[in-house]
Amino acid sequence: MATTTQPGENAQDRRRAREDRGVQSAGAAAAERLPPPPRERRPALAALAVLLIVGGAAVAGLLAIRADTRVPVLMAATSIDAGVQITEEHLTTTRVASEGTQLIPESQLDQLVGRYARVVINEGQLIDTTMVTSDGMLSAPDSVALGATLAPGRLPASGLQAGDVVDLIDVSDGTGRLLVADARIGRVERSGGGGGTASGTEGATVTLFVSRDDAPEVSAVAAAGELSVVLIERGAAIRGE
Repeated sequence: MATTTQPGENAQDRRRAREDRGVQSAGAAAAERLPPPPRERRPALAALAVLLIVGGAAVAGLLAIRADTRVPVLMAATSIDAGVQITEEHLTTTRVASEGTQLIPESQLDQLVGRYARVVINEGQLIDTTMVTSDGMLSAPDSVALGATLAPGRLPASGLQAGDVVDLIDVSDGTGRLLVADARIGRVERSGGGGGTASGTEGATVTLFVSRDDAPEVSAVAAAGELSVVLIERGAAIRGE
């Protein structure tokens, strides 16, 4: 008589057979897998992060300290030509860290007003004690100021500016005769108008500082349109304290 085998018994027999051969089901294999190892920490990166944080805090603190040490100093509100007497209208202030410099603090405004610019001081330039003097160009013995119009070609192509040292030449005889050596240029007005530097191609009206004895002849030659200017030294500081 044949024996009837139930379906459940066959499945159990097959599972036992697989287990006897060392084969496990997918579910059992997954259950026996080890968990992934934790990520390895990198001490060098952690230390670098700490250093960056500390360094940033130190820089911020230093900037804060430097900001606290800034003081108001005097600065040119407009351009000031060499030899010009300084007034309050020429000046403004700004805050900088001025320790160890020769910058003039705002508290010394009264001491600066009335002095003279030794060199050309440009608008926005910080003013220090080397730029000013108690003596102006007219402080020299017998020094006078006169105006002269220079035709194009009668001054250097690079132009003239306040503070320049020049020789004045009479070119009326076609050969050139030295009138004055080491005269000083005061204010410069371009032929088209406006101060600053005048080029040799456009001509200029200039203020000249010469001795009283030389002034009459220089004025006459300039009025005749026969005055030429030779640049000797660019923007030299005027003498004084």
